[in-house]
Amino acid sequence: MKPEGKGYLLKEYGSWSVLTVAFLIGLGVTRELPWQALPLFIALGLLINSKQAYMKWTRQPSVRKHLGVFLGQIAAASVILFALFAGNLSQILPLLIVPAAYLLMNRYAGEHHVLTELLGFALLSLAAVLAKFLVVQGVDVRLFAATALYFTAGVFKVKTVLFKKMRERILTALYVLFAAYVYRRFVISLLVLLPLVENIVMAITLYRVRLQTTGWIEVAKSLAFLVLMIWRF
Repeated sequence: MKPEGKGYLLKEYGSWSVLTVAFLIGLGVTRELPWQALPLFIALGLLINSKQAYMKWTRQPSVRKHLGVFLGQIAAASVILFALFAGNLSQILPLLIVPAAYLLMNRYAGEHHVLTELLGFALLSLAAVLAKFLVVQGVDVRLFAATALYFTAGVFKVKTVLFKKMRERILTALYVLFAAYVYRRFVISLLVLLPLVENIVMAITLYRVRLQTTGWIEVAKSLAFLVLMIWRF
């Protein structure tokens, strides 16, 4: 989605929704709620919100204010993350490859390139890993794979809804099957992917609903995914 508005508040409600659900998944699978969760969520929110200023800067590189706001949010988030994970930075530093790849793809391939969008959802899915890290102090690759594969499936569904072409319909169904295969390899219950059945139904039938209804369907699916992850992961 394209950042809108004159201010620096990111109005991509889908991104905020995915961030929140992923974060709750990370906490939910640990069955704990440490006080550090609040500053961590604030830091992650600053990082995601910085996209607004970043996009403004890429479109108007001569306006230094955009760059300043972007770097300011990154700096504030980094201070919080350093305070929370100072003793375990070596474990989480490799995760920086995801935001770095996203920013590069966004800059040179465009915001709506399929790889950029996939990396965007993968980036949001890191919230689950970091939330769990607060409790277990270890990077859970299985959790990242489970969360990222679920949310990235939405990229292909959206393209099916928009273009209604056979290629997108086939890719939507194949990606769900690919996610199921990876889940099996990671020994993750396939019940967790149950909400993605709707993606396949959409790809087959191309049923039509209002845009607002589609949004609520995705919210309901995300909440179902949250419950299933906490229950079965």
